Amino acid sequence: MNMHPYRSRTPAHRAQSGAALVLSLVFLLILTTLAVTNMREVALESRTTGNLVNQKGCFNASEAGLRDGEYRISGKLTDATPGNYPSIPVASYGGSLVLAPPNASESCPADLPADQPCVLDQEPTFDQAFAAGEPGFAGVKEYSPDDSTVFEQDILWYAVPFIGGASLGESENPEYGNFQAGIGPSRHEVNASASDGDCRVDLRSTTLRVYL
Repeated sequence: MNMHPYRSRTPAHRAQSGAALVLSLVFLLILTTLAVTNMREVALESRTTGNLVNQKGCFNASEAGLRDGEYRISGKLTDATPGNYPSIPVASYGGSLVLAPPNASESCPADLPADQPCVLDQEPTFDQAFAAGEPGFAGVKEYSPDDSTVFEQDILWYAVPFIGGASLGESENPEYGNFQAGIGPSRHEVNASASDGDCRVDLRSTTLRVYL
């Protein structure tokens, strides 16, 4: 009968097994930490990308508001021109008809006709006002070029006329009566705002048109 000697585990063997287990746990902890860090970076990049996309969307929507205001102030040449825009105003001067800039009003009420631009009779200022309670607020117009153009943001705009040269524009439109008749250069400051629950972008542009 062959007898195999019993090999008992010495303290050195048990110490080596314990060290291997500790090293395995350390490597597992390191891998877990790296995975969690990578997931956080991916989540942060996704959030940053989403914010940039949303901000870009608000910027594009606000620019659309500027273009809408500029085109409405200019007016369309004929009634057959596409879009819900007003025709260029015509004024009588010296027995003849001339093109004229749109008239400014003290406020733009909520029931302002769709084809009437929001041009406020105000002095141009650095501040912009798009909501009740903001200094200088006198009304806005919603972006609505046609039924097929839709933005996720709320787009508002308004315009303010301003005169170049002296207080009444005599230096650039010196002929008597031209300014009152709407003849000569006409400048407008167009303000637009686009906003949703996550962003808001306010923009401003200036336009110059010469009416003859």
